[in-house]
Amino acid sequence: MSAGPKRAVDASPLPWRPRSSGSARFEAFCLRFIRVPKGAGALAPLRLRPWQIELVGSVLDAERTPRIAGWALPRGQGKSTLVAALGLYELMTGGEGATVIVAAVDERQAGIVFGIARRMVELCPELESRVQAFKDKLVVPSRGASFQCLPSTPASLEGLDYSLAICDEIGRQDPETWQVIALASGKRERSTLIGIGTPGPREDNVLAQLRAYAQEHPEDGSQVYVEFSAAGFEHVHPVDCAHCWELANPALDDYLYRDALQALLPPKTSEANFRRARLCQPVHTNSDPPLPPGVWDGLADGGEIPAGSRVVIAFDGSYSGTDATVLVAATVSPKPHVQLIQWWGRPDPKDTEYRVPILEVEQAIRDACRRWDVVEIAADSYRWQRSLAVLEADGLPVRDFPQSISRMSAATSGFLDACRNEQLSHSAHPLIGEHLNNAVLTEDGRGGRLVKANRSRHAGRIDAAVTAVMAVSRATWHATKPKKSKKAWSFPS
Repeated sequence: MSAGPKRAVDASPLPWRPRSSGSARFEAFCLRFIRVPKGAGALAPLRLRPWQIELVGSVLDAERTPRIAGWALPRGQGKSTLVAALGLYELMTGGEGATVIVAAVDERQAGIVFGIARRMVELCPELESRVQAFKDKLVVPSRGASFQCLPSTPASLEGLDYSLAICDEIGRQDPETWQVIALASGKRERSTLIGIGTPGPREDNVLAQLRAYAQEHPEDGSQVYVEFSAAGFEHVHPVDCAHCWELANPALDDYLYRDALQALLPPKTSEANFRRARLCQPVHTNSDPPLPPGVWDGLADGGEIPAGSRVVIAFDGSYSGTDATVLVAATVSPKPHVQLIQWWGRPDPKDTEYRVPILEVEQAIRDACRRWDVVEIAADSYRWQRSLAVLEADGLPVRDFPQSISRMSAATSGFLDACRNEQLSHSAHPLIGEHLNNAVLTEDGRGGRLVKANRSRHAGRIDAAVTAVMAVSRATWHATKPKKSKKAWSFPS
């Protein structure tokens, strides 16, 4: 493409008079003017998939154009190509003075989208004849319209006036940069800021904030949020789960190749990074976990506690599912074996009406007492006093285990020492390890205890780790005491 302001350009409108509107009009524009610049289908017309039309439709088909849109997709879905085409659509059809800007974590990253858009112009004679190309800007002189790649520093983004702004990789973008761009809107009757990316390693990233706001305020039409993700399955499905791959990756087996994902599975990449980048799961790493990497995993033997074994059951209950409700068993032994029995939590983060099924939890405790010789049910009674009273009235060995600082400090110290000295084993359920990795050890004059890595309401859960601490503490205590004859527990029919 010839570049520079001296090149003569065609000032006539595009030879295109579509009857459609919204996402259907954008689809027609792509078929008519956009060629795939590289990869699968290179040089062929850009044929949008239904999921891409749905994604763009969240903005273009809205009753009133939203001011902010958040799109979460795993890597490899062609999102840079899609937003480059959308930017050109706005550049060519957005009216007088249409202004498209692209910003990302750095200028090089923003240049990826801009480079794709520039190549799309080069591949279409109708676009090339009407667009002037500069190093970091495309211009349609006849309408004063522009498509520009900008540095990502907040100071350089002040004073913007855009009709469409595209921020790439917002899971890692500086929140101040995002806010400066967002606060520039409002100067036009219609303008949209689209943030697109995968979950970042920090819990307070821009994408996570958009996701949380959308969940809490679904009625706010000024913002839309769409994600293709396997979020919610990070604790229950393994990293190579085909269901999660297909759920999160709409381009899988189309122009995203399954063998490429297979080749990147852990240990070639870390599990947290794979889950974030390829499954779009909001998994956050902890820089200071209570145990060194590999220690907990090295204690797994995969075995379940045999029926009839002498055990302690620990119970930590929640109410709404913001935290998890967890049952853990530990064998009464100098070297306890730990097994997660069952857990409950909000299955869909968007379901704010979720409540823990109390009767189901109570029955799970009764079933565990039928399965094993339970010497104690150690439970924090907060908000669960009535359930525990009912179970105790059934004849079950309920013991209150308030999670006071002094009690939890001693229990935590014993648990961590047992892990480091290989004085316990576990059945390899991933939830306990995940919750341990979400925790940090806070220490003061009263001892150390497990707490969440930060106070954000989006911080990872630690309930299973705390419950395991309780179970091991009480199991090792009982192991030092003389064995008493078993009491015959009676259960209501």
